[in-house]
Amino acid sequence: MQPTIEEQREQLMESGFIMVRNMVQGDELEQLRTSVDRIVQRAADAGVQSRVITTQWVESETANAVEFFLDERTLGFSRDLMDVPEVTPSGMWVLIASGTGWHRDIHPIDMAPLDGLQEDIRVNGPSYLQWHIALYDDNFLHVIPGSHQRRNNAEESKIERRMGVVSLPGAKQVDLKAGDGVVYINCFLHSAASNCETKRRTFHGGYYAHGNKGFVHTMPDPIDVDFIDNISTKSAAQYKEFARLHAGRVDEIVAAFKAMTNKNEQAFRDIFDRLHPSPDARMTSVIVLEKMAQTIRRYHGTNSNDWQNTDTVKEMAARFSKEELDLLWGRFGRLEQELTTKEEQYEPLFQNAAMKYHFYEMPQHFDFEDFIASWAR
Repeated sequence: MQPTIEEQREQLMESGFIMVRNMVQGDELEQLRTSVDRIVQRAADAGVQSRVITTQWVESETANAVEFFLDERTLGFSRDLMDVPEVTPSGMWVLIASGTGWHRDIHPIDMAPLDGLQEDIRVNGPSYLQWHIALYDDNFLHVIPGSHQRRNNAEESKIERRMGVVSLPGAKQVDLKAGDGVVYINCFLHSAASNCETKRRTFHGGYYAHGNKGFVHTMPDPIDVDFIDNISTKSAAQYKEFARLHAGRVDEIVAAFKAMTNKNEQAFRDIFDRLHPSPDARMTSVIVLEKMAQTIRRYHGTNSNDWQNTDTVKEMAARFSKEELDLLWGRFGRLEQELTTKEEQYEPLFQNAAMKYHFYEMPQHFDFEDFIASWAR
């Protein structure tokens, strides 16, 4: 019997992932393989060897490899799992090679501490889901079920990502047959064994929630729409809508920052209530905003090609003067004190070097009302 969506949500929250068998079958599987091989070859001719962005190499003949990310089996199921009105896709890749040690997709330098992220997921549901969908048999992914809702344990804290897929208690190999998929909460511990000579063609991408109870945990770039002449009119219209949703979220963030610089407490409260409607885990989203403000201030007026200086960061930075960003950062001053430590901290299996920020702990005795009081008076 097919589980209900409520049962699948429960399974996702319990283990951190859901297996979806036989997503792609028969002629469709062969057609996708043909398109993906053509895309991969075009990328390889340009020197791309491991992770290919489908939208950069798509042609009208291979449009199905991009449009698959709009399917009810992928986009629609992600929307239903997160129980939100809309989602937008992010990073529509094909994985060719694999090989990475245990890690969480977490970098606290520009995200909230893990305890806060996990609280938000627990009480408000995930704001992002990630996928692997195998076009050929793929058993390279390893996961530790349930680790999305806890800290690293003593055994895990002895491991570094460079050590590869070492044995860890509770680890599970994800055995995808051709056409199978797995959807997961990407802050859990996972790794990927090397595929060596095995042919790998696995779709990899994710979906961000819009209209959810919380906020996003990191600010993505929108999908570039330059490729849409190569896909159907209907699909092109969907991608334009994704761009509109992303732009609307950016506008709200900018408006929240403007309200802070103007010390307009009520305007900030109104905007924040739209960004994070839930009464729970609000400090997690405040910290996400703080990290965004820090990033756009850092890169304002620069031409840095650092990975954090994304198109979205550049766009937001262009909407402020240096003086405004300095004033904004001052508004986050008390929160920054609560987040920083005297000595550098380090925790293995995070995507972060040592830093003077807490990897796990949220601010103590400093809540949403304290934050507003720290700058609004």
